[in-house]
Amino acid sequence: MLAALGGCSDSTPPAAPAGAVKPADPSRDGARAGQWARAESERDKRPITWQYREDFTVAPPRQLPQLVVVSQALTIPYVGQADPVLQQEFAAREQRLLDALKDKAELVAVLDWSQQHDWFFYADASVTRESVTLALGDVGGRDVRVTLENDAQGQFYGTLKQRVAGTP
Repeated sequence: MLAALGGCSDSTPPAAPAGAVKPADPSRDGARAGQWARAESERDKRPITWQYREDFTVAPPRQLPQLVVVSQALTIPYVGQADPVLQQEFAAREQRLLDALKDKAELVAVLDWSQQHDWFFYADASVTRESVTLALGDVGGRDVRVTLENDAQGQFYGTLKQRVAGTP
C-alpha cells in the first residue's frame, strides 16, 4: 500500500477563480473526527488527492495494529471532479463504515486517484474483512475490496505524513 503514496504535497489552494468549484472540506464539515488536511498532486499524469488526519497517533493507550483499506472502484477515472451525487455516495458509505467501526477503528486517510476511492483505517484486532463488508451493506454492484495489513508501528501513516510534508 505504500506504493500508492505518490508524491503529494500539503496544499492550501489559492483563491479559486470566479465560477470554479471549491475543493471539498477534508473534515467533511466536522463529520470526521480530528484535524484533517488535503494534499493534491499528480501521479502517472493523473490527479491524486489525499485527505488525511493530521492529529492521529498510532501509539498507546489505544493499540490499533491493523491497517484496513476499503477500496471502491470507479467507472470513470478521477480527474478532480466534484460530482455531488458521487460525493454523497462516498459520504454515505463512509458514514456506514464509521458507525460500524466506532470504538474499534479510526479513519486516518482517504484517497482519490485514477479509478479508485480508498478509505484507510487503523483498527483493533477484532475488525475482520467480513465485519467491514457487512458494514458496507449493499454497494449496488460496485467493485469494493477490503484488505487488512499488520501495521502496528504505523508505517503507512508515517510515510503518508512524510510524503505530504515533502520530506524523504
